[in-house]
Amino acid sequence: MRKHFATAVIGLAAGLGITGCGDYLTGPKLSDNPNRPVAATNANLLVASQANLASVMEGHLGRSICVWMQQCAGTRLQYNSLGQYIVGDDDYFIPWSQIYGPGGLVDLRLLQRQALATGDSAYAGVAKVLEAWFIGTAADVWGDIPYSQAADSTFPTPAPDPQDQVYAALQATLDAAIASMNATAPGGAPPGIEDLVYEGDLVKWTALAYTLKARNYLHTAELVGAPAYAAALAAAANGIVDPTGDYLTFHSSASTESNLYFQFTTQWQDYLSAGKALLDLLQNTGDPRLSEYFDPNADGDFVGADPGDDIGISPSPLSSTHLDPSFRQPVATWAENQLIIAEAANQTGDDATARASLDAVRADAGLGSVGGLSGPALLQAIMTEKYIRLFQNPETWSDYRRTCLPALIPAPGSSFIPARFVYPLSERNANTSIPDSGPLQNRNDPNPCP
Repeated sequence: MRKHFATAVIGLAAGLGITGCGDYLTGPKLSDNPNRPVAATNANLLVASQANLASVMEGHLGRSICVWMQQCAGTRLQYNSLGQYIVGDDDYFIPWSQIYGPGGLVDLRLLQRQALATGDSAYAGVAKVLEAWFIGTAADVWGDIPYSQAADSTFPTPAPDPQDQVYAALQATLDAAIASMNATAPGGAPPGIEDLVYEGDLVKWTALAYTLKARNYLHTAELVGAPAYAAALAAAANGIVDPTGDYLTFHSSASTESNLYFQFTTQWQDYLSAGKALLDLLQNTGDPRLSEYFDPNADGDFVGADPGDDIGISPSPLSSTHLDPSFRQPVATWAENQLIIAEAANQTGDDATARASLDAVRADAGLGSVGGLSGPALLQAIMTEKYIRLFQNPETWSDYRRTCLPALIPAPGSSFIPARFVYPLSERNANTSIPDSGPLQNRNDPNPCP
């Protein structure tokens, strides 16, 4: 019998989801708060959206996935309960509102309209890439979500679209973005230094768009099979070409711009620690990333926490590297793109290409070749490396649902790791088209992990 989420309302857990985000990227980057611009210029809207994307990836949404994927562990109070899949009905309203509201889809649609009004197809294309990223994330973590009717005043209660239809629509959005950014005469005033990551480099934005397309194709692979892998392989061939094209969330040492994991752990000490599954994997294989991801505990040892363990076992904290205020979280990278190629090639019978892409990522991490691995053994090596490399990246949840690799053990008392979030209660109350939570199965995961 499958255990569904407990829905005890935990007020502080919801509060933890927003801690440290309210003042993000104020000060020197803009004269106005980017999340409440007085004059909604294109620059205001772009900065707000990029800051908001970082908040989603590093906020309660990202931390929850890190805990459930056992890269992190919840070791105190509400986060200890989170590690056992106990959540409140409204715990994920903040990321939902970030994705759909100001700084998310609402502002990105406004940015597109303003840009196109001046013939600025470059700015409009960048906004479409970000739109696809926000909505793709929502589809990944909730399944069926509003998109075709979203941010449209003629639909006051936008209905959810089936998840597979959302992914298909996002591929069209990304195709339009690529065409828009590569128009021969973009006109207007395309992004410059206000672009916090790429500084207006449309070649990098185009490559990012292809990597996101490849991601989305992978997310349909359990339903579609080989054609999805072939499409992912084709898209990734045009994706992020080297680490200089990595999309790293913008942070600095300024108190209003520090990375959100730093802000969270500063205010909520011991709530997040090292996950035993990841720490043991790194330690048992002598992987040099052990000390990059985690610091030793007070006794000088590396100790990971299983779901349900608390701070009493003295687990290792997240590393001072990743908790540095100016650490820029990698959320879409060359390494991920290479590992998409590796998985897709393996699943379409081209193990030589799969090994070459995997070995390139391993070499970048200071590791040796996997040798002559092939078939399922090669797939396990690919997904293990991706699990390690995408530390604190929400994409690991989609990878796990699709492949059941690595073989994680659910929290005590549970027979499975949750496959999606609950729809937020506040949204269900405001929008009668949003259904009750129901079974927490994900449409793109027809074969749940054992």
